Amino acid sequence: MEPKWLDPDAVEGLLAAAPSANVDRGEASYFLRQLVGHLDTLRPHLERAAESRGQQLLEAHRRVRRQAGATGGATDRVEVQLPPDLLGLYIYLPTRGG
Repeated sequence: MEPKWLDPDAVEGLLAAAPSANVDRGEASYFLRQLVGHLDTLRPHLERAAESRGQQLLEAHRRVRRQAGATGGATDRVEVQLPPDLLGLYIYLPTRGG
């Protein structure tokens, strides 16, 4: 399995998509087992994304402190907790015959 990562605009479109049909329980179970069986393949990308988000958060925090005129105090840092928690798995399939 070689994952293909979508750009954020494509993801937004999928999140707004309406289902056109249901997948039968056996197929759904099969696809989910396939995905769960390959989570180790996805983990490096998910960890890089978590590190990137942590860096963005740190930079935003520093901007706010600069704008507020804050000086001194503790050193700013963000400690990313790895591996990231997965709160949901979504599998989007094309419409049959579409």
